[in-house]
Amino acid sequence: MNKLLSVTAAGALLSSSALYGQIEINDNLSVTGFLDMSLFHADTDDGDSTSFDLDQMELDFLFSFDEITGQVDLDYQRGDANEIDLEQAFITYDLGEGTSITAGKFLSYMGWETAEPTGLYQYSYAYGTTIPGYHNGVTIDFSDDWGSLGLALVDSVYDDDGSINNDADDFDMGIETKLVLTPADGWTFFLGYAIDSANAGMEDRELINFWSSYEVGSSTFAFEYNDYSDGWTEIDQWLLMYSVAVGDKGTFTARASANDVREGTSLDNQDFKKYTAAYIHAVNDNLAIVSEVSQVDYWSGDATEFALEALFTF
Repeated sequence: MNKLLSVTAAGALLSSSALYGQIEINDNLSVTGFLDMSLFHADTDDGDSTSFDLDQMELDFLFSFDEITGQVDLDYQRGDANEIDLEQAFITYDLGEGTSITAGKFLSYMGWETAEPTGLYQYSYAYGTTIPGYHNGVTIDFSDDWGSLGLALVDSVYDDDGSINNDADDFDMGIETKLVLTPADGWTFFLGYAIDSANAGMEDRELINFWSSYEVGSSTFAFEYNDYSDGWTEIDQWLLMYSVAVGDKGTFTARASANDVREGTSLDNQDFKKYTAAYIHAVNDNLAIVSEVSQVDYWSGDATEFALEALFTF
């Protein structure tokens, strides 16, 4: 997922937590992490609902030994039966000349919006779950002034155990590729392709992910388009986003997005358009308050959502 955010959204706080606020233990080990708490209210055609939760807690251990680096992330998320999971654990070997190899459990290349709340410009995500998460495998990456290339061989693009329902080995392996171009100051273009190779009797799962961003002054513009298919459904997704710094400690973001099931069976909450406005206030270097309102237009009804989030990084 997108890890190319620059320090334009509410200062350094809302870039990747692995880059800021590290607690150095010694020359080879540092620790970082965050706490994410939120108040969420939804007003739907079926009634109102309100929740107040600790959404996520994460502790990241960063290792550095000359050309070898590593990272281990321990993560708790609401709904995980109060368990702390191994979110990712990988090592990277720097081969020099812009080339590196990574092996272990790591995050997908795909997606403009980051997996962690510390990299988002707002509280909520634009659409559903066609963007992959974490998986096991190996990658080889090359970067230069013009951009970067990447190839990942993984157990499964969408399931870190290689299965859909955890009791059947439905997929043999997955492949991800990426091409990132930075042709001019402020411009980034990303093109990614992912495929899960299915066993006999099933269709491969495929994703084409394209996004582009442009940063000028204190403003960021972004566009994303996804084409997803899995044999049962074919889904188009897109987003348009504009974000601008407000004063020294604030960021305002406006986003429009859509999830369109063009083929296959659509559930009530799968076809929608979403309109979001958010404001982030950096209280200090470690604490941000995120407020958001979203209007979601489903084919079967509407919903208005409000969120207030406290995000503490260290």
